[in-house]
Amino acid sequence: FSVVKGARMAIVGPNGIGKTSLMRILVGADEPTSGTVSRTRGVRIGYLSQEADFKMQGTIWTACESVFEHFKAEQEELHRLEDSMSDPNVDLDEVMERYGKLQEEFERRGGYTYTTKIRTVLTGLGFSEADYQLDLDHLSGGQRTRGFLAKLLLEDPDLLLLDEPTNHLDIAAVEWLEGYLSQWEGAAIIISHDRFFLDKASNGILEMFPGTTETYRGNYSAYLKQRAERMARRQEIFDSEKEKLQKEMEYIRKNVAGQKVLQAKGKLKRLSRIVQAIEQIGMEAAL
Repeated sequence: FSVVKGARMAIVGPNGIGKTSLMRILVGADEPTSGTVSRTRGVRIGYLSQEADFKMQGTIWTACESVFEHFKAEQEELHRLEDSMSDPNVDLDEVMERYGKLQEEFERRGGYTYTTKIRTVLTGLGFSEADYQLDLDHLSGGQRTRGFLAKLLLEDPDLLLLDEPTNHLDIAAVEWLEGYLSQWEGAAIIISHDRFFLDKASNGILEMFPGTTETYRGNYSAYLKQRAERMARRQEIFDSEKEKLQKEMEYIRKNVAGQKVLQAKGKLKRLSRIVQAIEQIGMEAAL
């Protein structure tokens, strides 16, 4: 399967099927036992695991603010250029030109609004302003997970991998995350047992079975409808082909030792090829 920009793919399947293992393979934490994983060159991947083993230091606010270190460096450069404008020994036109270009780029990329963005994300995930200065070392596992998720969203990776992101969120935070992901411009892969969340947050489904996967377009409700239709169609094919095969076998039994032995053997050879193809590639592809 492939994940393109703008895709928000949910992975579904029974417990133990390997959803988390697949996620870890995609991020590079584990190696696949077979198959290949291809990643776009330079792709930035953000991964939220179920365990609260995240590497963050300082407070919730400083952890989130660290995402924007480049803005802080640019702010310092802007201040330095502002100070140099009053220096009679510098080329004012050159300084003004550098300042104008840097300020325009700084504003375009959100340099003046990044603190507002941090507050928006932290508030959305259930943190109050009083929580911003809490030391990460003293937070519960659930609080650390929410703090790491906030940092992850602010990093704005090309591919976001979320393994049960709603486990430590209240209803308001889940609804906020649904809205945030619906506007996500990158790609996302989500594992969640919250079907209502997947209805709002996903636009594609990857269903895992032992040894194979199937993909569906749309959210979780669309997947349920398409899956039922797909299974009904397969059952129709199965019943129809079963009836045909039973008639063929009846013909073979009646004629394998009679006058039409060549025709019977021909039908038997054809049936053997069909059964072999079904075993190798599945009934839908073989018929």
